[in-house]
Amino acid sequence: ITNLSIRLFKDIFALKADGNSLNKASVKGKNIETGDYVIVDSENTSPNDGDYVVSIIDSMANIKKYKIDSKNDRIALLSESTQEYAPIFIHESDDFRINGKVVDVVKKF
Repeated sequence: ITNLSIRLFKDIFALKADGNSLNKASVKGKNIETGDYVIVDSENTSPNDGDYVVSIIDSMANIKKYKIDSKNDRIALLSESTQEYAPIFIHESDDFRINGKVVDVVKKF
């Protein structure tokens, strides 16, 4: 392994998904279900509108669709699911950070 190949992967990590809040999402044509591994680029902490992100809110991790709500000066974290989930709204005063952008999904075996 060369230093170059190590550099390519140092900012990538995987999380095992738990829950069905993104079972209708589409990351490279794949949804996210319990038991799937979500591949995250931790260097990408400034997501674009519509990206799927891993974020920490009050010490709790979640995977959601990132949506900018300019009209109300906030960020909305959305579920895309067969069940109804309320959006999570983030305001400037909230303890919130983006840990990275979801770049792929490895489906459970």
